[in-house]
Amino acid sequence: MSLSLIFRLSAGYIGIWVLMMAFVPSMVASDTLGVDLTTPLKAQMQITALTALTVAIFNWTVTMWATENMAKFGRVAAYVWAAFALLNVYFLADSVMLATAQNYSSPVIMGAFAVLFFVKSND
Repeated sequence: MSLSLIFRLSAGYIGIWVLMMAFVPSMVASDTLGVDLTTPLKAQMQITALTALTVAIFNWTVTMWATENMAKFGRVAAYVWAAFALLNVYFLADSVMLATAQNYSSPVIMGAFAVLFFVKSND
């Protein structure tokens, strides 16, 4: 598995969350946090979706414009994915997020991306 493929896969994973926040925000609010979707929460999800879309675009395009320095971007991505995984674990432990299989799988996936980015950027 190449580093460029990992960047593309991570962009796809982020893209799934972007689509969910943009098109089914009530599902994200109820299934992730166990709360009803309010107007302020919907607005925050739209801001978050736009931010996540930007990160996904960078992850997708870094393979085209940073070929010589992709390993450096990979190491940064490893730390970012690890931070997101740890934050999700904290939210689960603090009962901010619902204790569901979906919410437990997210930090596992994020942690896997962190490991893959770290390993492949140090090859």
